[in-house]
Amino acid sequence: MKILILLSRWAGGVGTVVKGIKKELEKKGHQVDIISRKEDLGFDTLLPSLLPLRKFLVKKMKEEEYDIIYTQDWSLVLPFLIPYPIFGRKQYCCFHGNQPTVTRAFQNLVGNYLGDHLIVVGDSLKERFPNSMLVHNGVDREKFKPLKKKREYLGWLDKITETISSEEIIKLSSQLNLKPLIAKDIPFEEMNNFYNKCKGFISLPPESAGFNLCWVEAMSAGVPIIIGNERGIGWKLPITKVKDIKEIKKGIKGKDYIKWLDKNNLSWKENAEKLLEIWKEND
Repeated sequence: MKILILLSRWAGGVGTVVKGIKKELEKKGHQVDIISRKEDLGFDTLLPSLLPLRKFLVKKMKEEEYDIIYTQDWSLVLPFLIPYPIFGRKQYCCFHGNQPTVTRAFQNLVGNYLGDHLIVVGDSLKERFPNSMLVHNGVDREKFKPLKKKREYLGWLDKITETISSEEIIKLSSQLNLKPLIAKDIPFEEMNNFYNKCKGFISLPPESAGFNLCWVEAMSAGVPIIIGNERGIGWKLPITKVKDIKEIKKGIKGKDYIKWLDKNNLSWKENAEKLLEIWKEND
């Protein structure tokens, strides 16, 4: 099967997802090509890219004859629809989160149009789009694993989707008798080292969260204390869950999350297998 994956940009969690899927699909003998709207085509935003992207993809389809086009955002589907739909049932799209009010209507429009050709990574998205196909993200257990490092930090990723601040993390670290370790723009290759310095890790994403990969990455890296909430995949994970950072108390006991991951198959292999099943059933 020849598969074209289209994403907005490599930076961020979606880029990590695409790398994991590509690796597993290629292991199964499929050809996977990836195009980034920003890095490959030079467009940061939707409107300037609409017609150039459509023109580029029509040409690419004639040259390669892909069996599947798998886009990673609602905005990347619009070039297939304007001024009229193209590619038909070869077109699939994945929603990785719930859009805010300004763009939510566009996400609803695209999601409802795609029906069962919409892939979602979280249960809140599945509730919004009942005809969609739920495929949870995974974690690369080979990349994220325990190392023989001293764990003495409370780790936190400084990213715009977090509902807490660095000042709150510093205060919470003191409360838990840990040193703060705040990470921003760390290369993906260094993230396992980051998690392995952490005795605790916290992430409190907003309601818009689709999955929140950092929780399962921290679990796989052997962090014994992980604090989160019910957003995204949080409802399913055995992490310590709070509604507000003020609820966090001293004396949180560590857990062996790796045993849970061993029993529950959140992996890119499982993700790729489910995608292939969906693509074959809808062929």
